[in-house]
Amino acid sequence: MNYKTVTKIITILLIIATILGAVNMVFADDISIPNGSNGGYSGTGLDTTTSNIIGIVQFICYAAAVILLVILGVKWIMAAPEAKADLKKSAVIYVVGAVLVFAAGAILQVIRSVANNTVKS
Repeated sequence: MNYKTVTKIITILLIIATILGAVNMVFADDISIPNGSNGGYSGTGLDTTTSNIIGIVQFICYAAAVILLVILGVKWIMAAPEAKADLKKSAVIYVVGAVLVFAAGAILQVIRSVANNTVKS
């Protein structure tokens, strides 16, 4: 595979991960148990605290990813043709880092869910 094909595949995967992350955030609302209790640690305030911390960490990571993308874009536009080869290397590193950042948000949600289920039982 050539560089353009790999870049397109990674970009598509990143877009899919972003959409799935957004859907997860939208539908991750309060799920009630038939007896009216949410179980877990929802009554202790820990649920709200962990949600806030995860939200802050995700916001900072997503903001950093967007800022770095803008910086790379500006450098790409202003770079001489010889310097663009170095920017391609930076772009590959950025894509890998961005995928890890977006995956980290999902991992944090999984850890929170496992912790809540552990406290329930």
